[in-house]
Amino acid sequence: MTETDNAAAPPASSPPVADSALRKTASSGSSPRSDALTAAFDGVRARIGAGARHGDRPPAYRRHQYLAVAVFVAVTALTAPRVVTSAEGSNLLDLWLAYSIAGVGFYWIFGLGGRFAFCQTTMMAVGAYSSAYATGHGRAFWQSTLIGAAAAAIAAAVIGLALARAQHFAFAIGTLAVSQVGVVVFSRTSDFTGVNGQVTGLPYASLFGHTFDSDRSVFWLFLGVLTLVLLLGVFLERSPLGREAVAARDGETVARTAGVPVRRVHLTLYVLGSTAAGISGALLGDWRGFVAVDDFGLDLGIGIFLMVILGGAGSLWGPVLGAGFYVWAPKLLADLDEYKGVVYGALLLVMIMVCPDGLIGLGGRARALVRRRREPAEGGGDA
Repeated sequence: MTETDNAAAPPASSPPVADSALRKTASSGSSPRSDALTAAFDGVRARIGAGARHGDRPPAYRRHQYLAVAVFVAVTALTAPRVVTSAEGSNLLDLWLAYSIAGVGFYWIFGLGGRFAFCQTTMMAVGAYSSAYATGHGRAFWQSTLIGAAAAAIAAAVIGLALARAQHFAFAIGTLAVSQVGVVVFSRTSDFTGVNGQVTGLPYASLFGHTFDSDRSVFWLFLGVLTLVLLLGVFLERSPLGREAVAARDGETVARTAGVPVRRVHLTLYVLGSTAAGISGALLGDWRGFVAVDDFGLDLGIGIFLMVILGGAGSLWGPVLGAGFYVWAPKLLADLDEYKGVVYGALLLVMIMVCPDGLIGLGGRARALVRRRREPAEGGGDA
């Protein structure tokens, strides 16, 4: 008698429920392999929220993310201008906000979508040059910024469609090639990007009759734009697109089998992330009053990657924390003179070793440590 026959004929003493379950298993011809596939499907369905009941919502819905954005904006608005009083500090504060916008965009591509794009700075350059070109032709600040964002989105859509079939490593190499080609193109197309990729004489940003002509005033502009980007990020994580992206990132083959449109998800996140980069580049150009191709090189591309990794690639807040570290750490180490590079590199290495989940992971570790210390105390009290 085979094992299947044994399963089909359980002992008479078996409970009715077990007998029914065994008969159902035998009739369906289940196997460990099919059970594993079913479990994988269930995992994908759980990630995308399919069939979720009111009491069994996706994890993103269980967190007060919109409240977190409100608290962040309130704390930053109330404390940053009072704590940072020097001119250099105000400059770094604005740079942190601008890099945070680009970093959040890269988080959508890499952290949420699981795709590594080396050309995030190229999209920043597309946004900056397109905005500068529109400004030179008499467009208002908000119109120029939207044009820069749209140009970055269109460029990303073309690149994303061309690399749609590329796997993760090939996609990274393809975007690296795009970034290198972009540097050459921006340096040579003088009618669009100026002589040697230099566009100067850009006017101050102006919105609703107010001119942002100082680092102090630019802070409020950048904080407002970052707030909108964070709100969009929260919406994405709570949307079906965000859940499908997580499912595709964690198990692409199973996600495809379950009906998740993986390519469309990847393309959408890549376009949205590049659009955020274009907005960041446009804001940087208007703030500085010039656009230079050297400002959007590979060094900054690696820097944006470090912002996400150091801050935490698993959270929307990771790029914000990472951008702060990336901007302020060199300033704090400036007194070390020739040893600054060595100490900075060692600090990066230590942080990656000590905090593999990034700075945002320290909060989770602290909560887990407190929870572990409470459990023995509660167990002793029950005893």
